[in-house]
Amino acid sequence: MTEPCNVYKCITKRGLSFCSDCSDFPCDYLHPYADFASEGIHNCKVFNLALIKKMGLEAWAETKATSVRDTYLKGKFRL
Repeated sequence: MTEPCNVYKCITKRGLSFCSDCSDFPCDYLHPYADFASEGIHNCKVFNLALIKKMGLEAWAETKATSVRDTYLKGKFRL
């Protein structure tokens, strides 16, 4: 079993649901130096947390969540 990441530990300790709810957001825990960050969608995570903070969770879920999932987890990247 793997240990939870530092982001999860931090929000749990602070009693938050999302790091974007924190007064310290964005913080060093969100830097893309995590394992496989260069291969994964780490920066997408930070961007979407910022959108959730700006739009609210429900509005983000209704308008953005499906496209994020489809684009970043199923789609092909175009540069």
